[in-house]
Amino acid sequence: MSHVLIVDDEEQIRWLLSRWLTGWGYEARVAVSANDALEQLAATPASIVLCDVMMPVHDGLWLTDQIRERWPATAVIMASGAQDMETVSATRKKGAVAFVPKPFGRETLRQALLRAAEVSQAALPC
Repeated sequence: MSHVLIVDDEEQIRWLLSRWLTGWGYEARVAVSANDALEQLAATPASIVLCDVMMPVHDGLWLTDQIRERWPATAVIMASGAQDMETVSATRKKGAVAFVPKPFGRETLRQALLRAAEVSQAALPC
């Protein structure tokens, strides 16, 4: 089972995503900010981080840099309502394995999670 940390500043999104992921068999945790996410990852690393791009204080791009540096085996999926090519390109450059545009459907998210799980497993040392 993959451990997924959901990072979003919107409570309703965290709640909905947590329900979806738990229903699909993932162990889902939530963080309200990038700093909260780092604290949680330090205590219990996650296989996958599903992160909003636009958040107060530190955005998802900043968080992705921190994750890449500290937990390179953790796969990052970025989500955003901003669907311009600049945002999508920035998430890829930071090392995100997938970008899902908000609002996204269940199947789009499920496919991104499957890809992230494959990347996370491949990054683990033998």
